[in-house]
Amino acid sequence: KTPTHKPGEAHPTMTLALILFLLPLRVTDATDPLNDDEGGSSRMLQVRAGPCKKPFTSCVKVKSVPRPKAKSGHALIAINSSSVNPSDVDTVELGGCLLGCGNDVAGTVMECPDCTRLKPGDRVWGAGHPSYAEFVSSSEADLALAPENLPLEQAGTIPEVGLTSLFSLKRTGSLPNDPMPEGSPWINDTKSGNLTVVITSGSGGTGFIGIEIAKAYGATHIATAASGEEEIAFVKGLGATFVVDYKKADLFESLPDDSVDVVYDNYGEEGTADKAMRTLRAGGVYLLLPHSGCYAKKTQGPPCLSGNPKPGVRQINYNTAPDFKQYSAQGLQELTQMFEAGKLTAQIAKTFRGLNSAAAAFNFSAGGGAGGVSDNHFGKIALVPN
Repeated sequence: KTPTHKPGEAHPTMTLALILFLLPLRVTDATDPLNDDEGGSSRMLQVRAGPCKKPFTSCVKVKSVPRPKAKSGHALIAINSSSVNPSDVDTVELGGCLLGCGNDVAGTVMECPDCTRLKPGDRVWGAGHPSYAEFVSSSEADLALAPENLPLEQAGTIPEVGLTSLFSLKRTGSLPNDPMPEGSPWINDTKSGNLTVVITSGSGGTGFIGIEIAKAYGATHIATAASGEEEIAFVKGLGATFVVDYKKADLFESLPDDSVDVVYDNYGEEGTADKAMRTLRAGGVYLLLPHSGCYAKKTQGPPCLSGNPKPGVRQINYNTAPDFKQYSAQGLQELTQMFEAGKLTAQIAKTFRGLNSAAAAFNFSAGGGAGGVSDNHFGKIALVPN
């Protein structure tokens, strides 16, 4: 089946390269992980965790640590919300949270010395590490004004998945090293009036917002996979026009020959590229968010791609890290415009309140607890510090 994931479970939304890119940032403004001294206005609470697996209660702790200071060109943000992505759970399991973790952030700027776009009092969203905390210091280049019509408690669930899908869809219409195109990547495509886009996993974080972005960019037909009446209704409500129940049929086996222009493979089940080739038209694009599994097995052609590509079809093994580094502010600004135009929505499966609920949030993302991945949740997981 495509994808062969548990109901509602999205493949990790960050590539291995992006995780490795962000890991060095995890020591910014960090202190001794065993420092849990009390009190003082110059201190704050922050989640820290040693390597462990679900239910995560044995290793996830809330520590009192020094509040970060805003360096030149950086914003000190009072955090309203963050989110738990599959990649964040991977980070905890691999021991990358000893000095804090979390990357999504939405909140209010407290200080921003030498900044050119942002000022104290601004409502912002973007990337800030570690964001499972009361405050974080983040580069102005990784932030933008949050949508006025989106509560900050919801805004913190969007940046990572929103930018991942935004950049992925844009790169189906441009070369990876070219400047990031503004607006729809398909606006000048000769098929733009009848464009068919496949998003392999529609109900998770990159999937739900990928469907909405594809629709906003002018896709006429959007195909995806989901399971169960509620989940299928969910993705159709977002704009999917053709939905296959992956427990009953394979997505690509259900599509006609030469019927697809763009495949955004945000799940990456091994062998998907080979299945997709039959359905792609000449001039079409298959873009994959790669992951470690297909590199380790090495049973596909080029890493994670089809070994028998159709002539005229472009394959992209997309490393998101360079685009996140260079175009985050631009991408966030475009996402803000789309939210304020009513084209995008925040879809939240569950909100965890208080930093002491972080272990429960990790467990929920990893498939544990009532309503977790194995219980057919879809959308994002919010973590609200206070």
